Amino acid sequence: MSNGKGGSVTRARAQAQRKAAPQMQEAVRVLARLARGVEVACQKANLSLAQYRLLGFIAKSPQRASELASRASVSRPTLTSLIDGLADRGLVRREQVEGDRRGINLEVTPEGAAALGLADNLLCDRLSDLTAEDPGAHLVKGLVVLGQTLDREWQAHLAAATTATATESKS
Repeated sequence: MSNGKGGSVTRARAQAQRKAAPQMQEAVRVLARLARGVEVACQKANLSLAQYRLLGFIAKSPQRASELASRASVSRPTLTSLIDGLADRGLVRREQVEGDRRGINLEVTPEGAAALGLADNLLCDRLSDLTAEDPGAHLVKGLVVLGQTLDREWQAHLAAATTATATESKS
């Protein structure tokens, strides 16, 4: 959405928020610190952070490999490498898409669900420790809302890509 000055309304709002809320920079830095903690917990579950993200997306609903690269914000070659590693360890299963010779659906295996569950438990324990001084669970609720916002952004991205593809195919 344009603000008529070449930038997006979202970007302008973000700039205003940064000026109005000096805590935003500190919040971003806290997220970076938290990301390292997530990496360490994933390593304890014998997963990389990227593998954990992929397993989480696939576990939510089986996905086509072509959709997953964009969803996980990785290149297709990186996705292929990640999926190969997960499949070699028996954590995901590839299924041919009926009627599409090149299409592959991905499903989490019971072993993959166990690995994801272990990582989830380690991360939940850590988050519980970090939010112990927040009895109203405001921080956790805020993270859930942030996740919902990311999901809405993803759906909007998909809708725009679908519209662009449909427009191009009519040309």
